[in-house]
Amino acid sequence: MRRSQIEHQALPLFTASARSLIQLDRNSGIPLYRQISDALRAAISAGDLTPGMRLPTERALAQELGVNRTTVMNAYNELASEGLIAGHVGRGTLVKRGYFSQDEDSFEQDTPAWLLGLAAGEGAVLGPDARVLSELVATGGYREVISLASGTPPKELLPAEQLQTIFMEGLSGAREEALGYVPVEGLLSLRRGLAARMRRRGVNVDLQNILILSGSTQGLGLIGRFLLNPGDEVVAELPTYIGAIQTFRALGARVIGVPIDSEGMRVDLLESVLSRRNPRLIYTQPTFQNPTGASMSQERRRRLLLLARRYQVPIIEDDPYGELYFDGKEPQPLKALDSRDYVLYLSTFSKMLAPGLRVAWLAAPEPMISRISLHKQVFDLNTNAIGQWAVTEFLRRDLMDGHLVMLRERYRQRRDAMLQAIKTYWPAGIRVNYPHGGFHLWCRLPGDLRARSLVREAAQERVAFLIGEPFYTDGSGHNYIRMSFAAPAEEQIEEAVRRIGHTMKGMLKRQSARDDGDARHLERLPMI
Repeated sequence: MRRSQIEHQALPLFTASARSLIQLDRNSGIPLYRQISDALRAAISAGDLTPGMRLPTERALAQELGVNRTTVMNAYNELASEGLIAGHVGRGTLVKRGYFSQDEDSFEQDTPAWLLGLAAGEGAVLGPDARVLSELVATGGYREVISLASGTPPKELLPAEQLQTIFMEGLSGAREEALGYVPVEGLLSLRRGLAARMRRRGVNVDLQNILILSGSTQGLGLIGRFLLNPGDEVVAELPTYIGAIQTFRALGARVIGVPIDSEGMRVDLLESVLSRRNPRLIYTQPTFQNPTGASMSQERRRRLLLLARRYQVPIIEDDPYGELYFDGKEPQPLKALDSRDYVLYLSTFSKMLAPGLRVAWLAAPEPMISRISLHKQVFDLNTNAIGQWAVTEFLRRDLMDGHLVMLRERYRQRRDAMLQAIKTYWPAGIRVNYPHGGFHLWCRLPGDLRARSLVREAAQERVAFLIGEPFYTDGSGHNYIRMSFAAPAEEQIEEAVRRIGHTMKGMLKRQSARDDGDARHLERLPMI
């Protein structure tokens, strides 16, 4: 028997009762084929139907659901047009991938590994959530879905008019600077402007301490290549930013999680890790952390710096949200307390200006900037010039501070709208953080409610959010969800939260009924 035939026989078959995933409401105005496709789409997005799994034949599924075969065929065709399933001769209809599915696109076993671009074992290194970031962007293309998943600025808050004026008034006079090659370190004018802006926030840096990047994640990768070898350990908050987990794992590092609470990383637990192990890096988002929204207290910040010096471990401070604060005065970066150059500071204009500009920066000691620039030019000769020039002009024309004032007020209103909607529509027993800045709400579900089950059922209500598991390095987070309030309008936020609350209440009601049934069954059991 050929190898491909053996592997084809080993494909997992969807053997669960279709009725457990597809519940048809024949009195609903929604066509039956749409109800079927919605339920399967939700199961794929939740990971209940995984890539490579074989779906029932159209005839078999139609018989089990009591519908016409054409109804199932139309449902399958809709999912196939979205790239979620595909028919294969001799193999049936197979799941490809869902909105938040993270396995490989291709399950064609005869495809050579080099064509997929995968080194041996790379899938295991990257982990099961390798695609979650790219697929967050894709959710925005589904117009009927209210997405609380992607933490990106909404289009109406992007400064298109100001940038249009900048381009119309200044581009023709800045052809070489805006459209030509620029130094690997970045435009001199931008580096000077960023250094001045950081000094206003209490960070003692100059332009030679600044390296312009194409995004914070590029900075994580460059620092990792510079400081890490395969097998090295990196300490990160638990939970933490998905992109950081992916980047460090792609470099062959092992990520050790230290729990976080309302005051940030538990530095008391960090000390025991540093004393027993030999990590090469500490990664933290001390201000409005993603996903929890927590900010590290001043006492813990000072203690963290003390531990870094004691155990000679540098800190990466990732600060995409520090200037998007809602209450009180602007928080200082951790690096403002750093007198020994242990903090490598990353930030980006993606959240506070426009992600499409692809401009971020690293602030670090001058020798490190010089060395990392050599690494950068191997992969990326220079960050795009026109984006750097546009940001430089935005800063030079004193537009940034006014823009940030507007953003803070709009995002604060959206945060408040989400918190109020949760209070109005959700059942008791929910634990929700109260972020003083940033984009995200972090929620612990009540009782034994699982996030994967909730996201699957909520998808049938046309609402999306993120489950907690991808933010953890230890496989936990089953009872947590992250909802981002930045992109949707306030009325969309309220409606999305209402739908999620309706779904939760239905699940809890069914769960309670099952528990009561189990209890009555136990009462009837004979005593031993």
